Amino acid sequence: MRAFFENVDLRAASAISDVSRRMFDLRERRKHLLADTGCSDSDEVLAAVREGRLPEHPGYDAWLAVCLLGDREHALHATLQWRCLIANGGKRLPPPRSGLAALAYTIRPALPSLFTGGMRLHPDGISFSGESGIQVLVRVLTPQAWSFEWHWAGEPWRLDTAPVAHPGVDSMAHVHRPDGGVVASPITLPLMGETPAVVLAFLEALARSPTLGLD
Repeated sequence: MRAFFENVDLRAASAISDVSRRMFDLRERRKHLLADTGCSDSDEVLAAVREGRLPEHPGYDAWLAVCLLGDREHALHATLQWRCLIANGGKRLPPPRSGLAALAYTIRPALPSLFTGGMRLHPDGISFSGESGIQVLVRVLTPQAWSFEWHWAGEPWRLDTAPVAHPGVDSMAHVHRPDGGVVASPITLPLMGETPAVVLAFLEALARSPTLGLD
């Protein structure tokens, strides 16, 4: 180990230590989240939601979070390798980006003006603060697996793709209204497209109407 750190300056060593600590924190957070669901892994969480052994929400959100935390830990491992390489004189390549970090980097230039100044990356999601007071949390794994929650005028809304049937709803994406009702999504999202396109289409619809026209 002495040879490894021989040419590493204090700033680089601190950055390497910070990434290692964050990886450990993510691992522990994921363990606690799984323990809260009573499941051993993400597949079991999703199965429990499908079968009704866990409530749709927060069960589906827990599944997304468990998967996203795992993805973030793997991304940080790549970052750790990159920092170690650079610290020891390796070729100076751009930092690796994947998962939510890559998503945030991709959508930032195309965000609706309402959200341009309020995006923040979290280990298990991306939050947006709109100038109108709207607060949004996006958890997304794929174009077909996501949950978008937002608060508007003090009321909670949610648009998601949880694999749970609701009377009168025949679409994959559905809205949970503040009054407890569940309805089919009133907006068209490119579910067969790319993940950034789905998130941007949702934010654009929200910028036009904070209730997606359901008020």
